[in-house]
Amino acid sequence: MELILIFVQTLIHLMKQNSHDSDEILKRLFEPKPIKVKETLSELFLNRLESLEIPKTTALNLMGMSARSLDGIITGEQKMIDYTQLVKLSNFLGVQLDEVVNLYLEKVQEVHASDLNDVVSGELVKFINEKFDLAELRKVGLIKTLTDYTEINNSICNYFGLRSIFEYKEPNISIAFSAGKRAKSNCSLNNWIYLAEQKCIELRNPNIYNRENLIEYFPSIRWQSMDVENGLVKVIKQLFNIGITVVIVPSFPSVHVRGATFTINDKPCIALTDYVGFYPTLWFGLIHELYHVLFDWEDIKNSDPHISEELGLDSISPLEKAADDFAREYLFSKSKTIESSLFINNDNLVRSYALNNNIDPSFVYVFNAYDAPKTDKYAWGRAKKHNPDIKKLKSKLQHDFENGTSFSDHIKKIRNTIYS
Repeated sequence: MELILIFVQTLIHLMKQNSHDSDEILKRLFEPKPIKVKETLSELFLNRLESLEIPKTTALNLMGMSARSLDGIITGEQKMIDYTQLVKLSNFLGVQLDEVVNLYLEKVQEVHASDLNDVVSGELVKFINEKFDLAELRKVGLIKTLTDYTEINNSICNYFGLRSIFEYKEPNISIAFSAGKRAKSNCSLNNWIYLAEQKCIELRNPNIYNRENLIEYFPSIRWQSMDVENGLVKVIKQLFNIGITVVIVPSFPSVHVRGATFTINDKPCIALTDYVGFYPTLWFGLIHELYHVLFDWEDIKNSDPHISEELGLDSISPLEKAADDFAREYLFSKSKTIESSLFINNDNLVRSYALNNNIDPSFVYVFNAYDAPKTDKYAWGRAKKHNPDIKKLKSKLQHDFENGTSFSDHIKKIRNTIYS
């Protein structure tokens, strides 16, 4: 305790002595946010066998360990073990002993956790009801019941990557929202932010963000929208390489958020969501958020929560209007919309015009519908008709509520295929 007090007093003295360096001193004190999704002992062992190109029997001989002992450790089935077995496994894997011990204990806890079917505590039920909108979770397919709290607990923990439901903490980060309408503070909004933050933490971007690199890359973004299935994936890969993590989080019906920009480990992170079902909206959201990264990054890092919302033409903030205007001009300007409106009912001309402007034809129809007078009752019908199917695109990036895949498995999948 005395050492901590001395350290704090010394830090205060240094900060008073040179306030110009105080931000840098504080920055050094904090380690990057720890990740939770790691390889299991079983995965580490199999990877080691593959790298050494040896069979399991040879590995057992090298470690002087029986197959029964090894299997008991890596599966977590064996609760009582000789500590030296973990030392042997650590040496063979080339992994620090404390990491091996932690992975083993986590597996034991997972395998031998108490069965919640016997008793569901009132505290757990209260916590779930306070932090999650169960009716909405059932609507999106994450849970199937409103009364079986054992099943509800398991489903939420599996999807959110929680070892215990009480690990869930409401987010407290500076975020710039791009919302379809006012984003009220509610459980689902907090859930969405939490998922976005955790996903970016677990992807642990190793690249340094450099504004000039983003400016240099920007001209290469728009034309990739013409590749519906892979274009956005390629852009996200490239942005990751220049220090910007972009993720897609499924939408909740009550949360009309189009995107958010925030900071993780001093680097820009962008979360997008397909809340209206139109392919161009994903791209519009991306460019809107990249505007915030380009021009508002210091504010996002250093200020209180920065919220940007679409509240209608009369109430939209100058900051959000600037981001919207930037995205619109970059993707498909209003002057182009006016020009294309003259032949909007001729699909061949629209397609040709879109390709000449390095954009998918759906952008022409969506922006035309957005600008069309209310008397044009067919505008959004045309946009919907020509909206491409983006299920394959989202399946590569998004962790769907209803598919049953764990948060850990989803992160490992996209780490290897996209964010590497």
